[in-house]
Amino acid sequence: MRRLTFGLMAGLMSLAGCALDKEEEVRAHVSPWVQLGETYFFESSSTCTAAVFHTESPRVSSLVSKARSVSTGMKMLAEGKPVAFDVGGKTPNMLTEDIMSRDLPQGISVLNSGLAGANCMSELVKGIYYQAIMNPQSRLIFDPDGDAMIVVDRQAGALIYVRGNG
Repeated sequence: MRRLTFGLMAGLMSLAGCALDKEEEVRAHVSPWVQLGETYFFESSSTCTAAVFHTESPRVSSLVSKARSVSTGMKMLAEGKPVAFDVGGKTPNMLTEDIMSRDLPQGISVLNSGLAGANCMSELVKGIYYQAIMNPQSRLIFDPDGDAMIVVDRQAGALIYVRGNG
């Protein structure tokens, strides 16, 4: 019985130690879309991932589909495509609210990524993230494959990647 308990505890501890993502994989996934520099922050647990990368250029490449309206972006997301929202005057936070008000399940998926990913952030990174999602100059990219939310903060020269496994 003692061996069984020890084995079960060891198994649970190894599961708890599993990271949702690896830095190299996140970098490889988003680097075709935005030219990345050094990593400022990376944290991944079994339930969330948060990363902040310096951007060499604030430009989002044409390799990710761009949506100039929330409706267009939602259609692309429904097709499983990653989407860069480029809706004038809208912050990433406003875009998330718009998506939620039009399609609750899709909106919750976007919102959950942002909220769950925040659980892996330090207080400093939470502040950077909050500023980025409230900035109309920032661009929101949502990748439905893996439910990753990416915010490109043009003013700060940073890409913030957040993801939860829920």
